Amino acid sequence: MEKFATITVTSTYAGDALREYILKALIGGETLSTNGVSVLTNVKYKRTLKKLTSSGVVKANNCTFTPTSGVTISESSLSPVAFMVNESICFPDIWNLWDSADMAAGINAEQLPQALVDALTNEYVGQVAKEVEEAIWQGNSTGSTGTIKDLFDGYETQLDASATVTVTATTLTVSNIVTELNKVYAALPAAMRKIPKGEMVIFLSHTALALYEMNLATQGINTTIMGGVPNIYGIELKAVGGLSAANIIVMGERKNFYVATDLESDLTQIRLLDQRDVDGSEKVNFVLRAKIDVQIAEFSEVVYYS
Repeated sequence: MEKFATITVTSTYAGDALREYILKALIGGETLSTNGVSVLTNVKYKRTLKKLTSSGVVKANNCTFTPTSGVTISESSLSPVAFMVNESICFPDIWNLWDSADMAAGINAEQLPQALVDALTNEYVGQVAKEVEEAIWQGNSTGSTGTIKDLFDGYETQLDASATVTVTATTLTVSNIVTELNKVYAALPAAMRKIPKGEMVIFLSHTALALYEMNLATQGINTTIMGGVPNIYGIELKAVGGLSAANIIVMGERKNFYVATDLESDLTQIRLLDQRDVDGSEKVNFVLRAKIDVQIAEFSEVVYYS
């Protein structure tokens, strides 16, 4: 995710300037939010997930040890890949901006207006959250988008290849959203039903969650969810912005969805580097570098509505 660009200014400055930038709303970062999935940190190169299953261990009583039963240990791995944001802002590009008066006098002493620095930092962090969120779900290592989505396989790509519990999706509406969620819930493997509801999660789009809340409203049910979170049968409905379609639903145990990174804060730390004392250029660089990869540990325990 490499970008080198200068800032484009459209201004009709007249009179005093409001020292605030209005940032567009971005959907992203929901999957990595608190209690969303299992996040593994300090993964520099690779981390292996070991899965163990057994069967037929109970036999009629006797005095011998006969290892006729099976214990299977399988592995899957996470190998975080690096991505970056490299953006350059040139001082001359913002001379005609309405808050350039905040840059300080003198061409060698000028600084970026703090309001602009704050706005750019928030914008870049928000955009990173959006693009990382989309890659977590839609990433395809064989893709050719030229974006972070090409660096690793996201949850959807993994499920498309390996899902064993699937439900055929339809166009979601206010009237059918509960019926379709019930189909997902009914498809949950029996062994998964003993897991505490608080450890389960249903990922769905923001559109689907809105349809669910509208459905409740038509029944006269309070949708403000005072002191809680959206849920069905006690299982959280977690809206995420990274799904490729509004009618995709994924249900499973939270700890079955893994994200590996070096340090979570790397995804939000933007460094500002003034290049005037480095190479003499009249620009400031904004830099972010981080690593990420995702993996579903056990596909047979995930319901995929797609």
